[in-house]
Amino acid sequence: MTSLIDEMTRLITKQGLNVRAEGENVRIARAATQAIIPTGSVPPDTATDEHLLVRALTVITAYEDCEDFLDWCDEFGYDPADAARLDEFKAIGAGIANFQTLIGAERLSKLGMALRIGQAIDMARPR
Repeated sequence: MTSLIDEMTRLITKQGLNVRAEGENVRIARAATQAIIPTGSVPPDTATDEHLLVRALTVITAYEDCEDFLDWCDEFGYDPADAARLDEFKAIGAGIANFQTLIGAERLSKLGMALRIGQAIDMARPR
């Protein structure tokens, strides 16, 4: 089985994606189409394009695992009255829609499942 990083490398190459960090956001683009995914923190300078995609994918799967804005706030301990959090939530949703336009909804879903499986395996390993 291939690693998630290998999958990200193939995705970047096959889709011709340009990936970069812009502050706390991951920007994924091809030609005039782009997806901007807020990640909540600035990645390290050493983060590769593949690692940036994994960061974005982690945010996407967390967003998709929540039923709505209130559930998302509860999951992360955010104050739902904070307008900035609502803006962030909406920005993640818009970023997901644009990322689906770039690579397809089915492909994004498969990548999310690969991330979840990898996380489950890591949690199941004895420490």
